[in-house]
Amino acid sequence: MEELIKSKIREIPNWPKPGVNFKDITPLLGDGDVFTKMVDYIAWPYSGKKVDKVVGIDARGFILASAIAYKLNAGLAIVRKKGKLPWQTISKEYSLEYGANTIEIHKDAILPGEKVLIVDDVLATGGTMAATVDLVRELGGEIIGVEFLVELCYLNGKEKLAGCKINSLAKFDSGNLASPAKENNDIKIGIIGGSGFYDFFGSEAKEIEVETEFGSPSGKITKGNLFGKEIYFLPRHGKGHELPPHKIPYKANIAALKKLGVNIIIAPAAVGSLRTEIKPGNFVVCDQFINRTTKRDDTFFNGPEVAHIESAYPYCENLRKIAIIQGQKFGLPLHSNGTVVIIEGPRFSTFAESLQFSRIGADVINMTQYPEVILACELGMCYLNISLVTDYDAGIYAGGEAAPVSIGEVLANFKNNTDKLKTLISAVIENIPADLNCDCKKKAERAKIN
Repeated sequence: MEELIKSKIREIPNWPKPGVNFKDITPLLGDGDVFTKMVDYIAWPYSGKKVDKVVGIDARGFILASAIAYKLNAGLAIVRKKGKLPWQTISKEYSLEYGANTIEIHKDAILPGEKVLIVDDVLATGGTMAATVDLVRELGGEIIGVEFLVELCYLNGKEKLAGCKINSLAKFDSGNLASPAKENNDIKIGIIGGSGFYDFFGSEAKEIEVETEFGSPSGKITKGNLFGKEIYFLPRHGKGHELPPHKIPYKANIAALKKLGVNIIIAPAAVGSLRTEIKPGNFVVCDQFINRTTKRDDTFFNGPEVAHIESAYPYCENLRKIAIIQGQKFGLPLHSNGTVVIIEGPRFSTFAESLQFSRIGADVINMTQYPEVILACELGMCYLNISLVTDYDAGIYAGGEAAPVSIGEVLANFKNNTDKLKTLISAVIENIPADLNCDCKKKAERAKIN
């Protein structure tokens, strides 16, 4: 997210006075896709928490604060320059990068004990925000966070905000604007998921048709760019969800992504829970699978070329670590490991089957992880699964814990959590290093019998 924001910020030298390099965020505000992602990113850590008021500071802070207040279903309070508010106020004088000013807030804008999130566009010398913090505290508000779009680290503004929980989406270590993100040709990422990801890349995305020796993939592949990395989205079940799990062309899907140069696959999936502690709405970063399918062509090596892939640890450990760190950063209800059992489908399990799966050590249940993950392993591609729990499976119901799974519940829960899932995947993509330094490719090379 940081490089994306930086690429949309325009630097205006010597404004509003000589020697000041002004960070103009209007190009960012004018890009609907980036603006939406930015608001989601700022609001994410506070989602589900009690936020009574979001405070916006005159003037660009109003834009951010109002959008975030809407997102969090919170009230909006505004801090303005002196003489702009019509009713009774309290005020505070402050210094800033290029002068001094006084800000005010209505006496009834914040009530004693209210939980307050303060939002502004830029942290420079910290004077504006320090004065705002003082105003909120004087009114009896409890500050739960201070969020900035941009931080000018070289001005040391944080020093004036001791005791506040501060977060900035983009940081500048010098007075010069960092160069926009450049494309990293060594990393190409495939996302295999549902229809909710079609808008992931914005208006610049384009569709590609790819044919393989194993036939056509599930649908056209959408190419985009995030954080300087090429991203390819493939709809697992087809654009209209017309392919049931046992009819998905898994080999064609993986081969098509490989043909495009993809070396990393992120594969979100809906799963049912086999454990009471793994609740609907939770995320699971799976590290193991148990295959219970029987009808699927599950290898690229049917002869004459033969390979025996190591599958003790099928999911890329380095990608898993990145996903876990980012999930924890956002305060997600996330389980850092889990075993998924894959059934043939398209039917759900019986009570007896579900109980059996939980007894043999499975944590969640799904219909598509196999052979998708193992085919990626065979071609030396790093593979990450992020599972979204949509329901409790039948076995938990049999124990009297919850209602049995229904397709309506699955679809509703997946839809309600798609934004969180996309934000997590975006953060994972942003934090994938140029050199992932994992064993996935080497493992595929070792598997071949020469």
